[in-house]
Amino acid sequence: MTVDADRILHVTRHFHASPERVFDAWLNPATAGKWLFTTATGEMTRVEIDARVGGKYLFVDRRNGKDIEHLGEYLEIDRPTRLVFTFAVPEFSPQTTRVSIDIVPVGAGCDLTLTHEGVLAEWADRTQQGWGMILDGLVNSLENASGSYGVVVGPGTVRFQRVLPGPIERVWAYLTESDKRAKWLAAGEMQPRVGASVALHFDHASLSLAKAPVPERFKEGGCGDVTSHEVIRCEPPRLLSLTWGGGTADVPSEVTFELTPQSDKVLLVLTHRRLAGRAMAVDVASGWHSHLAVLVERLDGQEPADAFWSIFSRMHDDYEGRIAAE
Repeated sequence: MTVDADRILHVTRHFHASPERVFDAWLNPATAGKWLFTTATGEMTRVEIDARVGGKYLFVDRRNGKDIEHLGEYLEIDRPTRLVFTFAVPEFSPQTTRVSIDIVPVGAGCDLTLTHEGVLAEWADRTQQGWGMILDGLVNSLENASGSYGVVVGPGTVRFQRVLPGPIERVWAYLTESDKRAKWLAAGEMQPRVGASVALHFDHASLSLAKAPVPERFKEGGCGDVTSHEVIRCEPPRLLSLTWGGGTADVPSEVTFELTPQSDKVLLVLTHRRLAGRAMAVDVASGWHSHLAVLVERLDGQEPADAFWSIFSRMHDDYEGRIAAE
C-alpha cells in the first residue's frame, strides 16, 4: 500500500468548556483513557502519557481479547492552543501519520479543529468517522465532568445529582472536614451533630489555579466572606443538612446533602430549599453547579482546569434561561 500524501482530514467540534480544559483533556492520563481511542466494546487497559515535546504516549484498548495499541510522539505542545503528535496503530498498519489539534476561544467556550495528515486513501472514511466519534466522546466527557443541570423540583427548591468516586466515607469527609471542603466549597470547622454552629469561610478565587474576573455585583463580599450556618440534621456518613442564606428574613434556606453508595461510586443528591424568589434560585443554582464541578475534579484527583467564576458566569447565563418565574 502507498500513502496518499495529499490525504488530509479535518474534524471540528465546539466545546462549552474553556480552551485550557479541552487542551488538558488530551494530556491527563487519569481522564484521557475514558474517551481517547476508546471503543464501545473495548476495555482501556493501559494509558501512558509523557506530556513533553519528544515524549511518547501509549493507549492499549483490549477488543475481543486482543490488545490494540495506539502510540506516537508529541511534536508540539503549546497550551492551550495547539498540540501536534505522530500517530500509529501497528495492528492495522505500519504507517505513522501526523495529527494536529488547534483550539480557538469562542465566547465562554472554544472550537477545536483536528487535522490528520498522510492518511491512507483506503482508511480515509473510517479514520474521519473514528475521529468524529472520539471528539464526541470528549464533548460528553467534559459535559459529564461539569455535571448535569440542577432541576427545580418545587417552589424555591433546586436539586442536583452527581455520581462521585467512592467510598462514601471519603465523600463525607469532603462535606464535613474543613481542609477538604475548602478545596471545593469553603473552609470552616464543623462538629457533626445537630445544633452545631458552623462558620464557612468562602474564597472562590482559591478553588483552582485558573483565574477569572469576579462578576461586578460579587466584588464586595463575594470572594472572601464568612457565613453562619447551623447543622439541623446529621446522620454520618449519609445525610447532612445545614441552614443557609438566600431565604426570607424570618426563615433561612436549607441545604441537604444525601449520599448513597452505588458499587464503588457514591450518588450525591443536593437539595436547596426555601429560596426566596427566582433571582436567588438562579444565583444559587449557578453557584452549586460551579462548586460541584470543582468537587468532581477534586475527587477524580485533578486540579480544576476552570476558575470558579468562569464556570459560574457560564452557568448563570444558562440558568437564567432554565429557571422560570414562579
